[in-house]
Amino acid sequence: MVNSFDYQALDIGGHVVKGSVVAVSERHALRAIEAQGLAPLLVFPSKPAVRSRQFFQRPPQTQEILLSLKQLSLLLTSGVPMIRAIETLKQQKLHPVISSGFADLERRLRSGQGFTNSLPISLPMLPSYVTQLAAAGEAIGRLGEALADAVTQMSYEHQIRQDIRNALTYPAVLIGAGFTAVIFIFIVVVPRFSAMLAQAKSPLPWISTVVLNTGMFLNANRMLVFIGAAAIVALIVWALGNKKFMSALRERAAKMPILGAWLLESDLARWAFMLGTMFANGVEMTKALDLSRDTISLPSLRTRLDQVSKMVRAGKSLSAAMAEQRAFNDTAISLVQVGEESGHIDEMLRSLAKLYDDSGRQRMKRFLILLEPAAILFIGIVVGGIVAAIMLAITSINQVAL
Repeated sequence: MVNSFDYQALDIGGHVVKGSVVAVSERHALRAIEAQGLAPLLVFPSKPAVRSRQFFQRPPQTQEILLSLKQLSLLLTSGVPMIRAIETLKQQKLHPVISSGFADLERRLRSGQGFTNSLPISLPMLPSYVTQLAAAGEAIGRLGEALADAVTQMSYEHQIRQDIRNALTYPAVLIGAGFTAVIFIFIVVVPRFSAMLAQAKSPLPWISTVVLNTGMFLNANRMLVFIGAAAIVALIVWALGNKKFMSALRERAAKMPILGAWLLESDLARWAFMLGTMFANGVEMTKALDLSRDTISLPSLRTRLDQVSKMVRAGKSLSAAMAEQRAFNDTAISLVQVGEESGHIDEMLRSLAKLYDDSGRQRMKRFLILLEPAAILFIGIVVGGIVAAIMLAITSINQVAL
């Protein structure tokens, strides 16, 4: 894990200078300081930067981060000096966390620290691949273009997440509304019929008995029902924020028909687009493979891509390693092979990402076509079963009376 270390050192003239470096450990930090021609006096872990934010202040949204990073790439591409560009962004009305991050970045640059080393410390909300793209772009004099590619990659990932969230919003609302309607019927409607049918001398149908007894129990324990509902909501919120649980849930969902193929192709599209962006900016292949693998949400697919990375390190071509792992179809392998032979593998990978993305969207539509009617049918069966149970109870009493 990369950490930040502050230091005090002596320069060639014997003056005490202060600064910070990014390194894996304190020993590596000492080497980095000595590599700058300095004699280290003190080295200690940096304290987290204090952010000017209020209590309960919302974190910066992805769109705000994308906007600020895009503005920085445009300024650098236009030839504006780096410190001047960052100073300009710092003075704009951005999110307070982003503004303070740019202020911290400007301070570090003025003290002589490098942009690539300072970026993950000042703006820790950025994905790790942004730093790698920035380092590659800075090395070849294309920092502005590299940051623009980072914005494109972040936008692509954000769009995929938004598509999945939007696709599942309506079914989730539908199921939630149906669940609320069922609880309302059990607590408010069913007990009224229970009181009316309590004097019945003949036995009621078993389904009517179950529904009426359930309604009476829920009506008598309303507080318990509300606590249970709140616990379910809290459990859902916890599950959505628990990475291990969500990872296991995705892995199970990946084995389902239609839904599994959709999740797999969404991950592969993200991986191919990320890898193409890395190659386009000159990032070394094994490092690009490692960073691209981190975008994968399915554990089983991530394991396969780990093997792809190991095979590439062992000397195999990317297309051959992909073919052995059987995580890709023949079209994907052919595109990568053509890219390797033509020297345009970044373009082929982005074309592959487009193919997977289009196919995933089609599967998403088919999944929703099945999910929405299934949710409506399930709710209809439950509500209809309750109504049918009450009607059976009423008609059985009337038949006895006659």
